[in-house]
Amino acid sequence: MFRFATVCLAFGLMTTPAFAADTLTFEPDHTSVVFQYPHFGMSHPSGKIMGATGTLVLDKDDPANSTVDITLDMKTLTTALPDFDTLLKSEKYFDIAQFPTATFKSTNVELTGENTANITGDLTIHGITQNAVLAVTFNKKAFNPALFKTGYGFSATAHLSRKAFGLGNLEPIVGDDIDLIIDAEVY
Repeated sequence: MFRFATVCLAFGLMTTPAFAADTLTFEPDHTSVVFQYPHFGMSHPSGKIMGATGTLVLDKDDPANSTVDITLDMKTLTTALPDFDTLLKSEKYFDIAQFPTATFKSTNVELTGENTANITGDLTIHGITQNAVLAVTFNKKAFNPALFKTGYGFSATAHLSRKAFGLGNLEPIVGDDIDLIIDAEVY
């Protein structure tokens, strides 16, 4: 039972035992991916991607079969620098006309603590799929009066290589190591 409760917390879920699996939906307005990139090695500016859709399924009978499947709308990418946003969305970089979404589909859940887990999965960006590990922390379970639902929040981090996704241009202006900071709510 302790292992089950830990998995629930790692996913930000405290569910009732009435069903073998619960399917929750990501709330697009409160789910974001912030990316930070090294700029000439001097600073780490950031950008944000909103508009996430997808599901989180918790299998209570076998938590290792729990899954995360999320899609990001790359049109929502912003750095607050309009000219740079245009460049990033162009065929020279993310090519959002050809690759309008980025996706993550989990392949493994590994508990790392009472409120934490590593979720490994296939991350597809710019049409290229690579293995990625999200270090996930459960934040809180709370009632959302705007949605009239109880929601669950969690945060995650990941580290990526731009080159691994065919996005190695702009060096040395932008370094290869990218940090992702993810905050999400599911209902």
